[in-house]
Amino acid sequence: MSEKYLIVNTGSASKKYAVYDEGKEAAFVHFETGDGGYLSTVRISDKSEKIKISESDFDKALDYLIKTFKAKNIISDKNDISGVGIRVVAPGIYFQTNRIIDDEYIRNLKLAMKKAPLHLEGIFKEIIKLKLFFGNNMKIVGISDSEFHHTMPQKAKNYGIYSKDAEKYDIYRYGYHGISAQSIVNKLQKKGNIPSKLIVCHIGGGVSVMAVKDGKSVETSMGFTPLEGMIMANRVGDIDAGAVVYLSEVLKLQGLKLTQYFNKKCGLFGLSGGLSNDIRDLLKVENENAAAKIALDTYVYKIQKQIGASFVALGGLDMLVFTGTVGERSYLMRRRICSGLESLGILIDQKINDCTDGVDCNLSTQDSKVKVEVINTDEMNQIAVETQKVLI
Repeated sequence: MSEKYLIVNTGSASKKYAVYDEGKEAAFVHFETGDGGYLSTVRISDKSEKIKISESDFDKALDYLIKTFKAKNIISDKNDISGVGIRVVAPGIYFQTNRIIDDEYIRNLKLAMKKAPLHLEGIFKEIIKLKLFFGNNMKIVGISDSEFHHTMPQKAKNYGIYSKDAEKYDIYRYGYHGISAQSIVNKLQKKGNIPSKLIVCHIGGGVSVMAVKDGKSVETSMGFTPLEGMIMANRVGDIDAGAVVYLSEVLKLQGLKLTQYFNKKCGLFGLSGGLSNDIRDLLKVENENAAAKIALDTYVYKIQKQIGASFVALGGLDMLVFTGTVGERSYLMRRRICSGLESLGILIDQKINDCTDGVDCNLSTQDSKVKVEVINTDEMNQIAVETQKVLI
């Protein structure tokens, strides 16, 4: 009997599950909110269908997907699953390693939740659901979203805080979207072309700009938590620590409430005055709405600025890769980000760029010194690869 693994990648309003059989995707289900309700997208081989589901099905996603996989003859029952891999976004050196989730892991995860409660609450709940659903004998692997960045030099990991406090409380820059970056590096490796100096721009609801030298991470925009770095859909990105203290005082927000403010009411949503956190919405109205235009301009500028910083960290640039939902699908945002980067040797063919939506493609002009590509990330497959490594 072949080894079948369940792969899990959860977000605050989205859940992705897949069954991998002998290293290949056998089935995929994406749960999300939309059109005022709940949707599931089921993909078997090349066939995909979108289905409206109930709130109960969304909440009891494991029951729903097992029922769906049985109906599609992917499995006969849940006992066909040999192991589970789940993406874990958590600060701390402990979580920069892929590990089987045992009692020690759960204890450390509870401690980490105090550092990043919003990012870890959903993951923690999903792990508990998985343990209850499959039983204590099921091996569940926590796949680190920061493991890829453990190769960053110490000077890139440090904050300018008292060193003993940093060591005692494990406060360093860990970086995230590492699973996505590793997926891109692996795809390039299969093509026989890992550029020595590579920048990966993962642009979706969250945003990371990652500097990769000879296949290893040397710098990234996210830090202790996924809040640091770029302006994102709802996340604040870089902000002066003094401004954080001041906002805490004037808004009378502390702890979790302040964390919620920086995670939910900032970014594109905040800059646009609460208009939208969706780039597509802002693009539609930017000509008539000054706040929408300012939000988009600031968003693009911050990414351009980080690409420049990554250029310095690498000592040059051979390839720039766009990935993530926005990076793969928004030709307008790619065009705006690349505009003004000509001094770095980045030149894209506008006609090719404008026709590229969700497919791997080379966007560079013939005289561009830097190769610019769109490459679809495959986090689910990368989680499956890493899960198999741990369990074999």
